[in-house]
Amino acid sequence: MDKIRGFDGLRALSVLFVILTHLGIYATAQSAGWLPETAAPIISGTTGVQIFFVLSGFLITSLLIGEHRATGTISLKGFYIRRALRILPLYFLCLVLTWFVDVFVWPVASDPALIFAATFNTSFIPREWYSSILGHTWSLSVEEHFYIVWPAALLLAYRFSYGRALRHLLIGSAISLALLAVALRIETLDDAYFLARWSIFAGAWIALGCAAAIVVNGGEYRGANAFLASHWALALAVALFLHSLVLGFLPKPLDEILRVGGAVLLVCWIVHNQKSRLVETLEYGPLAYLGKISYGLYMWQGFFLATGPGRAPGQLWPLNPGLGLILLCVVAPLSYHFFEKRFLRLSAAYRHSTPSRPDADTRTAPAA
Repeated sequence: MDKIRGFDGLRALSVLFVILTHLGIYATAQSAGWLPETAAPIISGTTGVQIFFVLSGFLITSLLIGEHRATGTISLKGFYIRRALRILPLYFLCLVLTWFVDVFVWPVASDPALIFAATFNTSFIPREWYSSILGHTWSLSVEEHFYIVWPAALLLAYRFSYGRALRHLLIGSAISLALLAVALRIETLDDAYFLARWSIFAGAWIALGCAAAIVVNGGEYRGANAFLASHWALALAVALFLHSLVLGFLPKPLDEILRVGGAVLLVCWIVHNQKSRLVETLEYGPLAYLGKISYGLYMWQGFFLATGPGRAPGQLWPLNPGLGLILLCVVAPLSYHFFEKRFLRLSAAYRHSTPSRPDADTRTAPAA
């Protein structure tokens, strides 16, 4: 699969949304009256995560479709090995360091939180066991749960019947989000869990990215692609993404449905307009580089910053947000070039063809 220009820029913006949220920048700006309340959701860490989910679903499904067209099938073994080599080494390195800090430096994580994270189940953790230094791992839980099922479903259940898969993705997403709307109104349940993070609900955002990939890569959707390539699609994407500026706060998850819908349209428009000025802007060198190392930025920001700027008196870890940010800026690039890329090279042996990006098929989403 060739590189899709502009996607690294989107990744960079998304991970910056997460980092700025965890640094408390938005909260400070809102309290000072510099950031309108209706604008805050547009650039929140949650929105950053959802954009990553859409990108992840789109890219992985596009690669699966490409592999099927090139070879007549997909290798589940190859997919899961590539996935493991991209995600697990850095993930468990950060988890071991968190355990070390918890035991020898400062109590930063409950034992249940460590267990939930180690088993990729933080998306289901009860609030009483939640530890902010591991809070960001919930999105990895959602992605791993989704991708255990999705490639196997394409191969074994749908047998590459993409039209049927598309219908089920859209219907399943609609049902999932409708159930979330109901669940959020059960106060005892919402008080006990982070319901919007449950994989059966948050997985809908990945599914919408998968659906978009089927439409864009499917030859039978010419009419839809003609619209998705037009300026009308871009205008609608912007309107949906910025809807809260005009409509204010809408009930959850309706507000997120509209914003993610805008992100889906934007992703499709970018694919169809690779030489546009917007894509050229997203390809700006420093921005694109941040997107390239976005997985490392995501993992290390959790370790160095946790999910908020609050610190207890005398707390030894995480360090104060300023020092944490400096460490993040130093460690994330080093992590990518001297640790993560070793495993990316290993994963090349399990690809049916070598994409122009070494990690294009295995990017993950950060979490708020």
